[in-house]
Amino acid sequence: MLFVLLNWAYIGITAFLAGFTVLMPFRKTGPEEERGYACRTGTGIFMAGLAFVTVYAEGYSLFAGVGLAANLGLLVFCAVSAIVLRRQLSAFIREKWQESGPGGRLFAAVLVLLMAYGTSRGYMHVDTGLYHAQAIRWIEEYGVVPGLGNLHSRFAYNSAAFPLCAIYGMRWAAVGSWTESMHAVQGFLALLVGIQCCGLGRLVRRKRVLVSDFVRLGAVYYLTVLFREMVSPASDYFAMLFLFYILISWLDLLERREASVVPYALLSLLLVFTVTVKLSAAVMLLLVLKPAVLLLKGKRWKEIALYIGLGILISLPWLIRGVLISGWLFYPFTFLDVFPVDWKLEKGYADCDSKEIQVFARLLYDVNLYDTPFTGWAGNWFASLKGLEKLWVAASAGCTVLGMAAIGRAALLLKNNGCRAARSPLMFRKKAGDTGGIAAWDWILYASVLIIGYFFWQFSAPLIRYGYVYVLMLPTAVLGYGYVYLTEKNKRLERMGCYAFAAGASVFLLIKGAGLAGGIAETAGEPYYIRQQGYGSFAAITYEVDGVTIYVPADGGQIGYDKFPSSPRIQDIELRGEGAHAGDLRYGFRAQ
Repeated sequence: MLFVLLNWAYIGITAFLAGFTVLMPFRKTGPEEERGYACRTGTGIFMAGLAFVTVYAEGYSLFAGVGLAANLGLLVFCAVSAIVLRRQLSAFIREKWQESGPGGRLFAAVLVLLMAYGTSRGYMHVDTGLYHAQAIRWIEEYGVVPGLGNLHSRFAYNSAAFPLCAIYGMRWAAVGSWTESMHAVQGFLALLVGIQCCGLGRLVRRKRVLVSDFVRLGAVYYLTVLFREMVSPASDYFAMLFLFYILISWLDLLERREASVVPYALLSLLLVFTVTVKLSAAVMLLLVLKPAVLLLKGKRWKEIALYIGLGILISLPWLIRGVLISGWLFYPFTFLDVFPVDWKLEKGYADCDSKEIQVFARLLYDVNLYDTPFTGWAGNWFASLKGLEKLWVAASAGCTVLGMAAIGRAALLLKNNGCRAARSPLMFRKKAGDTGGIAAWDWILYASVLIIGYFFWQFSAPLIRYGYVYVLMLPTAVLGYGYVYLTEKNKRLERMGCYAFAAGASVFLLIKGAGLAGGIAETAGEPYYIRQQGYGSFAAITYEVDGVTIYVPADGGQIGYDKFPSSPRIQDIELRGEGAHAGDLRYGFRAQ
């Protein structure tokens, strides 16, 4: 736990300085009336910094292992930024320190300790033992290796989460018997989402419930589910946490009727980054329509070029890594076949891998059953869900209808009021200047994206850990919309609803807090107060590929971090290095 806190201090300082630096130019982006826009939240700066550090680590991995030298480069960048922007940094930190107050700072300290405890121990996800840990180690030691997917096809999934884990793993600082890297970034990301959820506290001053309050409760629920698994650097968790952050932040902007296009564009760039973490997040890119339309209507061509260029810059290192690892741009999808490289995984194998992901999520476990209709697998799939999982999925399915009804109401408002409705709140407030409403077009887009996201998850690969954001955000957002719609025109009902929501939220938080306390009591005796729980070690057999020893799980399952390099089974592959480079892992693998 102590090492987690030290690691977080390093992550926090570098991510904050990097994020503050890359966001600084956007203070001058836009027409004259919009200039001066600055990120208002510390979490937004941290998120921008984590995205920047990830892209840097991915780019660095194209040339070498992401270790000490990569960290030195990052530190130089942060040091120069701190010197050049010292006045702005000092002013921002001083402002946020004063805003937080003694109570806020105390609560933040408790939250940090709680999340660090969860990150120090817990359940290590099976996939981490299968390939996550090995993928991170490959990046730490070699960067990117051509044809690595031939050694283990799951390396070809190419999540941007793993380069981020590699640069902050600090394996180069390991001493004594500790030979593994740290795996605490996912916990730090969960901490940021937890801090974002603290926005629920503004309900006391506001005395009015917003849609964002409901979705924050959904995010809190996810954090309590994740708490016992934060120790595992699973890419699914990274993607879910980034999406929760983006969707909540987007709703905050809508509810305060943010006029500047800049924050929406920046969140859209973070969405592009999230797609590099988990390709299935691409469905949420539909939100980009809002800033795109605003920029096109304003004919702001330079800004359009800027954001497109930044999107390409964010995704380019990830795309190059994907081609080098597997020979495909978007493995395991083979609709783009443009690179005739000798290490390319076979198209048939990639297609089979894609289908295998979906049949596994549907509990069919046989690729030959891929074409089974929804009615043929949905019953058994739903029955396998745990109690609350059933509730959330059922609520999501029901809220697709309610969400469409809400969209229909917004569309009717637009039809009846013409272009004025596009500037009017969907949920009218009685006080002039009140910021509780959401514009009709904005709600149509937001609700549509949540519904499409849920359908995409439900009918593709509906494993619950792949889609928590879809099954939590849709019902909480629709419920929040319904609440505001019913209470907006009745001040007394609104006040009573606020008290009821506060009471219900308090009970929910107490129940979840008691559950966390019970989990902490169960694990309090584990010896992870100094060092973090390791990846785990598993029995293995070996075989050789051109003189290089390869480890294979003895039971066909997990292999961990220490037995490196590994493959899931003995297979017919060869090293690509020839002559003086024979036996050199840096030149990668290909099928024989």
